[in-house]
Amino acid sequence: MLSGVYVMVCAYRSVLPRVDLERLVVVDTRWSSIFLGRAAATVAEICFAIQLGLLVHQLGVLTHMPWVQVAAWAIPVFMVVAQGFCWHSVLTLNHITQAVESLLWAAGFAWMAALLAVIAFDSSGWVHSLAVFGVLCSVAFVAYVLGVDVPMYWRRYRHGRQHGQAYMRLDKGAHDAWHRRVRSGAWAEWKADALWLTPYFSFGVWASIAMAFIPAT
Repeated sequence: MLSGVYVMVCAYRSVLPRVDLERLVVVDTRWSSIFLGRAAATVAEICFAIQLGLLVHQLGVLTHMPWVQVAAWAIPVFMVVAQGFCWHSVLTLNHITQAVESLLWAAGFAWMAALLAVIAFDSSGWVHSLAVFGVLCSVAFVAYVLGVDVPMYWRRYRHGRQHGQAYMRLDKGAHDAWHRRVRSGAWAEWKADALWLTPYFSFGVWASIAMAFIPAT
């Protein structure tokens, strides 16, 4: 069920893509509302985060590591807290909290990599292989976030500060996010965000589906 929610929301957001703070959309329709898309994304990302926690928890069960089972639930906590920072950035147009959101996702995956590494050292067979694969994927994600996402949001934050960008109050930002859309199909407008949109709506979706098939025993 968690995977189903994530996949359906990704399908919706990939058909009607948007860049939240810039209010950028490809198709100018009410269904492209930044507020609506962000609300759907919040539910989907929490579902995905719970999937990650369940994955590590289940591997902890299979390897008889009770403390790993408990520690696994810190993974979705990072991602749930990240949603608050994301909403702050979307409503205020402040890119610095968008950078904090990305750092929290990186922290969650770093913790996941550490737990999977412990599992990998004390397991065999498909559990060992899956744990190793999970470590590699998690480390790659952290490297990507620190090397691409965070620097991009930091540059946008500095650019806004240098040009005197005014940040919105939360209530004004909510109204703006619901109604304002900037339609553009120009690649120049989309190419920076395409670096995260593309893997999000492809690799992320397949990872979510794959996690649903992890054996229970």
